[in-house]
Amino acid sequence: MVQFLRFLDVSPLEILPQRPPFILIDGLTHYDEGTTSTRLTIRSKNLFVAGQRMLATGLIENIAQTCAARLGYFNLISGLPVKIGYIGAISGLHIARTPKVGEILDTTIHVKEEVFGMTLVEAEIWIGEERIVTAEMKIAIQ
Repeated sequence: MVQFLRFLDVSPLEILPQRPPFILIDGLTHYDEGTTSTRLTIRSKNLFVAGQRMLATGLIENIAQTCAARLGYFNLISGLPVKIGYIGAISGLHIARTPKVGEILDTTIHVKEEVFGMTLVEAEIWIGEERIVTAEMKIAIQ
C-alpha cells in the first residue's frame, strides 16, 4: 500500500543515496508521477561553491539529485529501499548564470520517458522568477 508523507516531514537522507557533505537538495517540494521539484539554499560551505558562486557541476548534480529524490520518495512511500542511479547523458544544457551564496534554487524535473531502467527528464532550475538552467538528463537506475 502506498502511503503519502508530507514533503516537509521527509529528510533528504531518507530519499537520497548520497550522504553529507554531498547532498545538494534541502528538501522535496513537489512530487507526482511526472514532475518532481526540490529546493536548495546555496551555502558557502557547499562542496560545489567557489568564489561565492555555485559551480556548473553543482547545478548538474542538483538536477541529478532531484531525479534521485523522485525515485527515493516513491520507494519510501512504497516501503522499498533507496536505489542508486547514474547520470547516463546530459544534453541541451544551458546555464544562463551560476547562483550566488544565499540564493535559493527551485529545481523541477519533468519525466519525458522511462524505458529499460533509463529515465529521460527535462530539467529547469529557477531562482525566483528567473530560469537559470535548462537541460535534458538521462538517469540509469542500478
